[in-house]
Order: sequence, then structure tokens, then C-alpha cells
Amino acid sequence: MFDFEKYSSLVISFFAENILIGVGLGAVLLVFFYKKPAETIKFIGFCCLLVTTLYILSLLSHSGTQGVMNKRDAATRSETELMR
Repeated sequence: MFDFEKYSSLVISFFAENILIGVGLGAVLLVFFYKKPAETIKFIGFCCLLVTTLYILSLLSHSGTQGVMNKRDAATRSETELMR
């Protein structure tokens, strides 16, 4: 399952440990916001859309996996009941 809390804490700890990378990324974002704000907002919106799509796909795959597991359990239970 896609755990936002886990991944957000990983990202925060990465930038806390690598301050130069975080400052560099912030500076690049500020330059892009200053030079081309419309394209930067579109890019950030695209990134949010991508993350949302991946989250929905992970939810769907998780629910499909749960269904398969429940079906296997039900089949196993019915087989053991028939053998009795």
C-alpha cells in the first residue's frame, strides 16, 4: 500500500541530512518560479497528478490482491471441509 506518511518522512529526512541538495532544489524552484511561473505551476500540478494516479493505482492493486487472497482462503477452506 502507498503510505504517504512513510514516504514523506523519508523525503524530509533526506533533505534534513542533505541540506545542500535541499537548498539547491529550493533555489532552482525559486528561479523557475521567477522566470517562468506558468510552466512551473503546470509542472508542479503534473507532479501532483502523477502522485495521485500512483496512489489510486496502488489502492486498486491492493484491493485486487486482497480479493485474490480471500478467494484462495475460501477455496482452501471449502476443500478442507469436503475432505472431512
